[in-house]
Order: sequence, then C-alpha cells, then structure tokens
Amino acid sequence: MIKNHLLVAFRNIKKRKSFALINVFGLTVGMTVCMLILTYARCEMSYDSFHSRAKDIYRVTVDLYSGDAFQASDAQCYPAVGPMAVNEFPEIESFAMARNIGRVLFKNGEKAYNENSVYFANPGWLKVFDWQMASGDPATALTESDLVVLTESAATKYFGDEDPVGEMITVVLGSREALMKVSGVIKDVPENAHLKFDILISYESGVKYFDWKYGDWGRNNEFMYLLSKGSVLDAAFAERFNENYHGKVAQDSEEQLVIQPLTDIHLKSNRSFEADVNGSQASVNILLLVAMFVLIIAWVNYINLATAKALERGKEVGVRKVLGSSKTALLIQFLTESFLLNLFSLILTLTLVQAVLPFFNQFTETDLSINLLTDLTLVILVTALLIVGTLASGIYPALVLSNYRPLAVLTGKLKNSKKGLFFRKSLVVFQFIITMILLAGTTVIYTQVTQMRNQELGIDIDQTIVVRSPLVALSDDEQQLKRMSFKNEILRLPEVASMSFSETIFGQGTTDMNSTTGFYAVGKEEFKGNNNYFYSVDADFIPTFGFKILAGRAFDEALDKPKQNPDGIGRSMLLNETARKLMGFQTNEEAIGKKVAGGFKESFEILGIFNDYNHHSLKTNVDPTIFIFDANSTAANYASIKVNMAKSDQSYKAILNKVEAIYGEVYPSSDFDYYFLDEKFNEQYKADQQFGTVFGLFTSITVFVSILGLFGLVLYEVQQRIKEIGIRKVLGANVSSIIKMLSTSFMKLIVLSIFIALPITYWCATNWLQTYAYQIDLDWYIFVMPAVLILLIAFSTIVVQSLQVARRNPIDALRYE
Repeated sequence: MIKNHLLVAFRNIKKRKSFALINVFGLTVGMTVCMLILTYARCEMSYDSFHSRAKDIYRVTVDLYSGDAFQASDAQCYPAVGPMAVNEFPEIESFAMARNIGRVLFKNGEKAYNENSVYFANPGWLKVFDWQMASGDPATALTESDLVVLTESAATKYFGDEDPVGEMITVVLGSREALMKVSGVIKDVPENAHLKFDILISYESGVKYFDWKYGDWGRNNEFMYLLSKGSVLDAAFAERFNENYHGKVAQDSEEQLVIQPLTDIHLKSNRSFEADVNGSQASVNILLLVAMFVLIIAWVNYINLATAKALERGKEVGVRKVLGSSKTALLIQFLTESFLLNLFSLILTLTLVQAVLPFFNQFTETDLSINLLTDLTLVILVTALLIVGTLASGIYPALVLSNYRPLAVLTGKLKNSKKGLFFRKSLVVFQFIITMILLAGTTVIYTQVTQMRNQELGIDIDQTIVVRSPLVALSDDEQQLKRMSFKNEILRLPEVASMSFSETIFGQGTTDMNSTTGFYAVGKEEFKGNNNYFYSVDADFIPTFGFKILAGRAFDEALDKPKQNPDGIGRSMLLNETARKLMGFQTNEEAIGKKVAGGFKESFEILGIFNDYNHHSLKTNVDPTIFIFDANSTAANYASIKVNMAKSDQSYKAILNKVEAIYGEVYPSSDFDYYFLDEKFNEQYKADQQFGTVFGLFTSITVFVSILGLFGLVLYEVQQRIKEIGIRKVLGANVSSIIKMLSTSFMKLIVLSIFIALPITYWCATNWLQTYAYQIDLDWYIFVMPAVLILLIAFSTIVVQSLQVARRNPIDALRYE
C-alpha cells in the first residue's frame, strides 16, 4: 500500500512539474530562512548558559533617578555591594567582581603587547563562574596581589607551548612596572559569554597599586555578580537589598540597585558601560516572527496552488472513489504527495544552509554551525519542520480533494465552491498583509539607523584622528614632557587645525568613564544625590570639537593653570545644560562663578556652561556631563587631532604617515595605536545596521516567496480561462482589456491587504521605536513607499502572465471546440 502511494505520488508530481517546482522552490526558500534564523536565535539566546549554575547567578547594576524621573542606567556597580550581599543576606553564597582599566601593557622578554581585554578580578571570579582551568588552582589563582591568570591564547602569545604557571610577566600599570606571577591558565572564553577577557589580574593588585577598596561606596566601576544558594532573587529580594543599600550610603541617594539574571544580560540589557555591545530580545523576536511568516507564506502558497488545481484532479478522485478507494486512503495519498514535496525541499534546504552559512556567519560576525549527527535539538527541529510542514501545507488540500463526490465529478457538475474561493482569497490577503508589514518595517529600521548616523551630535567629530596614549612606565613629569613634545610637533603640521588631550573620548565603552553622585552646588544642597559624569580635558578640548559656550567662558590655560593643584588637576569646571539643571540652577548665567563640592577634597568653580551633546549613541539620552580642567594632561588617555581635509582626500594618508612618524620619534618603543573618531563612534550602530540588513534581506525573500505564490495562482487562473480569453478576442477584446480582466480581482485583494496592514504596521513601528531615545517621525512616505512597491511588483507579475495569453492566437484556444 505504501509503495503504491509513493508511486502514484511520484507520478502526479512528475505530471505537474511546473507547479511542483514552484512549491519546492517556495518551501525550500521558506525552510532555509527559517533554519538560518532559528540557528542564529539559538546562539543569541544561549549566552552565558554554559555556566553550570547560570540560573543562580545575578548581576547587580545601578539605576539613577532625579526625583521620580529616570535619569540613566549603569551596568557597573560599587565594589562594596559584594561584601554587603555575602555578609548580610543569607541567600547569597558568594560574589564575583571585575574591573577593566583600559589598555594594559604586558611584557615577557622581547614579546610586548597592549592588551584591551584585561580585568582585575576577585577570587570569586573563578568560583562563581565555570571558567575551565587548563592549569593552576582556581582556589588560589586570584587570592593575592601580583597574580595573573591567562587564557590559553594569551599564554601561547607570551610563553609559546610551555606551561607558564609559576613564570613571571611584566605588567605596566600607569607610570609603574609590576612583576607578576602567572598563577593559572584557563580555556579561552566562549563566544557566547557577555563579558570576554584575555587576561585576569588579581583584584588585590588593584588594592596595592591603585588604592582600591572593597568597601568603596563612592565610585561604581565594577561588574558585580552574586551567586545565590538556589533562591530566586526576585523583586521582594531587590526591595530588601535596596533598603540595606540605602542604609549604607547617603539617605538622599536617588539610586536603585537592580538585580539582573545572568542569562538575561545579553538580550535584555542595554545599559551604559556594558562590557560589550549586547544583542536585543526585541530584534531576535522580530527575526523569529519573520522566520515564521516566511514559512507560513510558503505553506500558504502550497495550499493555494493545491486547492486551485483541485478541479483538475477531480476526475482522478472520482474514478478512485468509484473503484473503491476510501476517504482515508485518498487523504493518505494526497498527504504522501505533500510529504514528498516537503522532504525534497528539506533535503535542498539542508544543502543550501550548509552552503550559505559561512557567508551568513561573516555577515553577522557569528560562528554558527549545524550538524545533524551531533545536535539532537537540530534533529528534532528538522523532524518537526517535515511533519508540521506536511500537515500544514497538505491537510487542507487533502481534505478538499478527498471530500469530492464521485457523481458530481464524473458528470462534470463539479465547480469551484464559493467557500473554497473565499479561502484562497483570504490566504492571498494574509500573505500580502505580512509582506506589507515586513517591507514597511524595513523602511522604518533603515530610516531610524540612517537618522542616528547622520543626526547632529552637538559636537564635530569629523576629520579627527584619535591616538591612544602609549603605555610606558614614566614619571608624571616625564609623561608631561613627552605629551607636550608630541603636541608641539603635531601642531607644526600645516594640515592640522587643532589638537587636544583628554581622559575620555566620545563613543568609548567602559574604561574611561567617571561617574559620581557626590558633586553638588554649594547653596543648592537639596539637589544632592544626582549622578554626573566627569572627565578631565585640556584647554583645547572645547574648540577642537566645536562645543558652544552658552554662558561664562571656556578653559584658558593662561588664566586657569595658575589655579591648579600640584597634581595638575585644576579647580575649575564646565557643565553642560543637563548637569546645570540637575544641580538646581534655573539659568545658565546663574551657575557662573558658583562653587561645586563633593567628589574631591576641594571645591570647583563653574567657569562656563556648554551645549548638551551625545557622548554615546543616539539610542541613549544626553548625559549630565562635567569637564574638569587638566592643565598638565595628567589623565590624558587620548590625543585628538583635527585635520583640515576629509578622509576622502588623497593627501589624508600622507598626513597620517606624518603623525605616525612624529609619534615614533617621541615614543620609539610604543606602537602607533590610532583610529578615526567618526568611524569609531558609528560602530555603536553596528548591531542596529546588521539587524536592519538581515531583516531587509529576509523581508526581500518574503516578498519573493509571496510573489512566487501569486505567480503560480495567476498562471493557473490564465490556464483555466484560456478558452474564455480566446472567445473574447474573437469578439474584439484588445490586450489591455484582457489584462484588466485578469488583474482586477488580484489587485483588489492586494489593495485590501495594504489597508489592513497599515494600522498594524504603525502600531508595530511605534512600539519598536520606544527603545530609542531619539526617534524618527513616522511620516506618510514610510508607509506609502512599500505599498507602492508591492503594487508595482504584483501588477508586473500579473501583467507578464496576462500578456503571454492575451497575445496568443485565439484559434489555438478554440480549435478543439
């Protein structure tokens, strides 16, 4: 029986090749898109789940408020939170914390490298998390000062194939060199970890060299994680935790500690100072919907084409029923055909996915792979696709065909029912509703990302070369002489407009940012407790980046340098408008000359107010920002060089070579580490651009699959009406009237789809844009453009098919009548 069903199914597929090819092609494309997206989504949702106790690990972060108004959210926390949690909350078993201070120079003999992924970590870092130790004892590897743990890649880079445990390595920390012992080697951090590192230094080393304190409630620069004893750290725990926290710090603090599950961080956290650019749960969900829609549309195409050809197969059904075939047997026969088509499509899909996966990995910067032999989840997914695809696409046509009455079929009285016609029209409408939503969504995403890249930031970052300060063990005076020598030589270049040293630079991540709730205006103590970001800059910083002084004046080296402390940090500051408002000043002019206390031993004088600007991407609000005058560039991590020409100019490379040559003369033993500021800043939108491009790609495929289904339906419609068209042409109908006749019903359905899709699209777009601080206006063209595109593509598809039959000689259609 099974053999007979298979033989008949093969025969029917061979007999109707064109429709079989359309169905296989559509199903293959749908399944391929679905498998690629599901594989990508699995990777995104797997972050940090490789830790054995991932469900018991939570990160502590900080939310900042001004009154009842939310101000900002930081991914970093105070070091004192960990000891407080372990000592005062029985639910907590241990804590882990890590801090990144930017680039660190490591040297072993002739091998010297600047390392960016270096974290100072406490002993709990190797207890709370399951970092696989290749060598060394995790219980003691980070317990003392001057201990270093290397990943296998870092160990190979510095020590070759030898086991480095017990060996010494030189670490340059600011102006001092420290000789540290390698206490362990761990396996390289998995790609699906939200915080990746190459080297760990014991936190005790930070205590020794930087005077860090475990009990510090002043600065939140640590990534803090708590390991629970199995208890869920829910909202009730967070409330008790915050009550305890507020008892430790100033009672007027407007901060709230937030408890985040570890496995939520990658997709559900988009805070300032994240360890890496996180993904987006909303983006993953949207892509999963796209996968589902593409697959459903492919199945809908199959259903539409199969039911449209039901009349053609009516006689076959009638004969089979007369010969004794039961309804069940017929149902199995038609489902067998559906199974074979889905099986062919699935085999092609697996081949196609393997072929395109390397390109997809390169595009999304992932390392995805599929292996049916080792991945049980993938086997289940593939099996489910085959079974669900067979039933979803085949059950309705099979029921329609098996329900035909043999008498009606064999006497020629079988006609398309109104219910069947309505069902097919409904499926067409559904397809194009989805197509319209996805196409309009692509327009919204592209417009939003383009606006973020092009919108004014309040500063000028174009034509700026940023050079990272070298990591050399020199005294502060020696560093100062080197910096001034470098700056003087650079300013002699006629192509250079200006140059500035600063502690931080725009678009940077976690390592160069300072924040505190300590600053407050003297006489405005009621506004204490607001968080401000502060950075040390020199006198050229304001003009180099085109800040506007709205009141008062900018830094002036001649006027302000004499007021500085022996450490080189001046006692004057500039505030942006947001910081000025948080300190309680009603106008810019009111703030000028006032004193700001807190944070340091001495107070600061407010010299001027500058315009608000976006230090980070336009996905976040403007930060309350304070610039502190640093006459000696003591905290100069970056040198920003503004040149007089665009990067597209052929002479730009020559300028860069001149800058590098001067750098080499001043710092002969250091690598020239530079980047272009506008490019670096726009890297913050990389994830958004990738999502937009992936979304657009899969949307294009969805449009294609929808049009493919429309093509099949129009082809069948034309074939069914060939005789009618022949008669019309004999009676004088021209080509345009025949095209109008064939296209009208389909175009009405597509127009209906667009009108139904418009409010749904608007609602979806509005909700998606809520994740951005700066949002585009949903203008009419965002919805009209995709609607017109769909109408043009659909009409072109119908016209192509209609022209072929409209231009045929009517004798060909009527010769056998």
